[in-house]
Amino acid sequence: MKAATDNQTEQMTKEALASLWWMPLIRGVLLVLFGFLMFIQPGTTLLNLLWFMGIYWIVDGVFSVIEGVRGHAEKSRMWLFVSGIVSVLGGIFILGNPIVAGIVSGSILAYLIGIAIVISGIMMIFAGRDKDGEKHWSLWGVIMGILYILFGLFVISHPVATMVTLTWLLTVWAIVAGVIAIVMAFRLRGLAASK
Repeated sequence: MKAATDNQTEQMTKEALASLWWMPLIRGVLLVLFGFLMFIQPGTTLLNLLWFMGIYWIVDGVFSVIEGVRGHAEKSRMWLFVSGIVSVLGGIFILGNPIVAGIVSGSILAYLIGIAIVISGIMMIFAGRDKDGEKHWSLWGVIMGILYILFGLFVISHPVATMVTLTWLLTVWAIVAGVIAIVMAFRLRGLAASK
């Protein structure tokens, strides 16, 4: 009896997911467009990036709210709903204040990345320090730790260079993630067609 109920619940979940196949398709197309836009116009990429990110967050937030309202068996509906609302509000803020959002988010992100790298370097230095109750230092741990610390300090002191590099990485990520989302959308569509 329990197995039959589980199968029925699983089938209902698959049907609900299959009926929403167009959501990852739209997300994927937006991500691919976003990636190509950044690749084609690197000079104006940051402002375009912020506008497109604001639009994407709003669309993604609306979809998350819809998913939260429709509900899934394996996900918390409340978290989907709350994350959707936060995403929509963040998108509206970015569209209303693109320059402020770019300066603040770019600088904060660069500093957080730099601090995380410095902390990783310090942890590498001290990770192999105490071995068998004796004070031993791992030469490679110290060298790698120092390199991490120097790189982290560079990132903190050069946030613009960090953001330019991240912009190119984000371009590649957006295209790859968009293609994956499009493929997933068509797999879901196939699932809907096979019912």
